[in-house]
Amino acid sequence: MNDLLAATSTLTALYISFAIAYHFGKNEGANGLMTGILSVASFLVLMPQVIQADPYGEYVVAGLARNFLGSDGVFVAMLNALFIGRVYTWLMSKNLKLKLPEGVPPMVAESLSPTFVSMILFAVVLAIRVLVSLTPQGNVFALLNATVGGLVVNFGGSPWAGVAVFTLIAFGWFFGIHPTAMMSVYIPVMMTVGLANTEAFLAGEAMPHLHFSAMMGIIAVGGTGGTLGLSFLMLRAKSAHFKAIGKVAVIPGLFNINEPFLFGVPLMLNPIFLVPMVANVAVAGVVVTIFYQIGAYNSMNPTVSMPWIMPAPIGAFFVGGWGMALAILTVIVAQAALYLPFFIIADRRALAEEKKAAE
Repeated sequence: MNDLLAATSTLTALYISFAIAYHFGKNEGANGLMTGILSVASFLVLMPQVIQADPYGEYVVAGLARNFLGSDGVFVAMLNALFIGRVYTWLMSKNLKLKLPEGVPPMVAESLSPTFVSMILFAVVLAIRVLVSLTPQGNVFALLNATVGGLVVNFGGSPWAGVAVFTLIAFGWFFGIHPTAMMSVYIPVMMTVGLANTEAFLAGEAMPHLHFSAMMGIIAVGGTGGTLGLSFLMLRAKSAHFKAIGKVAVIPGLFNINEPFLFGVPLMLNPIFLVPMVANVAVAGVVVTIFYQIGAYNSMNPTVSMPWIMPAPIGAFFVGGWGMALAILTVIVAQAALYLPFFIIADRRALAEEKKAAE
């Protein structure tokens, strides 16, 4: 099983290098497959080709370091793929192609056409590798992780930075800005931190970012805005409007789909619900931190990945047992308590409007 995980999760940087470049090239009208292959090849050229065979560094063998293919290589893979994708598509647009006689089959001509461009790209990548080898870090991976990548992960990978980011996401969602727009910026940090935890877990070591992963487990409880607790409150609403929404939305809410609340209550642009919609992440963060401190997340298995539509307590149980499931249930109760006074105000207003309309 460890070999299976090592060949999938811990090689994520390699897959990222191909996927980003492939879609970049395809989006620019170039050959996506060729762009992806060149990106992977360049990624491997940048990587040290020898690894230490003993803990004292006296012997080395030809090989690729797995950490550079995983968590320590994510930022390099992303930057490399974007660089190769941009330069390759730009050079190909300048018609720097190998011209072959008309009698050559089209598929053969197409496969050989980027020969000049490939030579230019590999020359540039090799020059970068040689220049970086003169620095104290010795390679691009160590250099980026010691500078930009390290700073980003150390700051963005802290649990309360995650709370701040998703609080900002909830604030933007209140004004109609979809979470995807902000999530795309933060995903590289989440991937790097998650891979670091997975690699440590597989090596039998303590996970360096366990608190962060515990915090990220609360983000999708009922969807952005932490509305699962609110769905249960609405089942007890006095107004027909909110009671109807509760009946319709409680089942989707269990599967982290909360658009019926966002657009039906509505929560968006509704000043009554601004505070609980924004503050729910911080409330959940406090609850999770308490459970983390008492050891409820010590049995967390980062190699278990549940789909985002999995009901939160069930997913938490499969990932970390009863301790995590109890933590998630407590989060739902705490978020319901946060929403309660604001819901009461909104429900009373809705009931008064219904009575006035009936009269």
